[in-house]
Amino acid sequence: MDIDPSFGPMAGGVALLEAPGPFGGLYNEARAREGRILDDRQVSRLPQAPERPHRAEWQVRARSAQRLVEHPGRSGRSLRVLDVGCGNGWLSALLARQGHAVLGIDRHLPELQQAARVFGDGPRFALADLFHPALDGLRFDVVLFAASFQYFADARATLRRARALAPSGEVHVMDTMLYPDADAAAAASARSAAYYAALGVPQLAANYHAHALCDVQAAGPHHHLRRPGVWKALMDRINGIRDPFHHVVLFDTVPPASSVDPGPA
Repeated sequence: MDIDPSFGPMAGGVALLEAPGPFGGLYNEARAREGRILDDRQVSRLPQAPERPHRAEWQVRARSAQRLVEHPGRSGRSLRVLDVGCGNGWLSALLARQGHAVLGIDRHLPELQQAARVFGDGPRFALADLFHPALDGLRFDVVLFAASFQYFADARATLRRARALAPSGEVHVMDTMLYPDADAAAAASARSAAYYAALGVPQLAANYHAHALCDVQAAGPHHHLRRPGVWKALMDRINGIRDPFHHVVLFDTVPPASSVDPGPA
């Protein structure tokens, strides 16, 4: 997928569809305090887990990335993929190495520029919001929210937009907590506010939104590539992994039967 000059001015290998906003600075400060700032060498090796304190998190993300790559509905084809909230670009790059044409978008310019620097020969990257009109004329086979769906306040509007960009394709929501009901989501939002206040960046809480599973399911036909449950939690504990995430796929046509998670056991 080529980004020609009309798509936006370029800075450090990133197409600038919008000006950097205050979110980037707050986000960068929070990531530094959490020990999440990675150097280029570490980013190039992802999802191979960096050293503590986040090794367990990257083990989960490595497993979900492998599940995405092996998804039967996508195998054997070169697809156009929009990676929403791509961050430092490691998943965009992994998909590009599988032969897919990937556009990664995010609102944090330093990480996007790191992505372009580390993975410049593969995916393309743009500083852009999902709703930016420059994306209106593009069509994708897959729109991907990997650990990024929580940045959108309105789940249903966000998924309508994603489905409009992939009208005959798939929308994946993965590596994001989806809560059993609205009350649980509200409680999670309160915990997020307390967490960011304790971290010293209380303003950042306004950018994180907890969503109920039903809000994703209501967006249209769907199936689960992963659905948490008691048996999966037990197996994760045996394997030393804590993975509480659903992986929900919205689709336009009936998926292969072998791709559907049989249930929350």
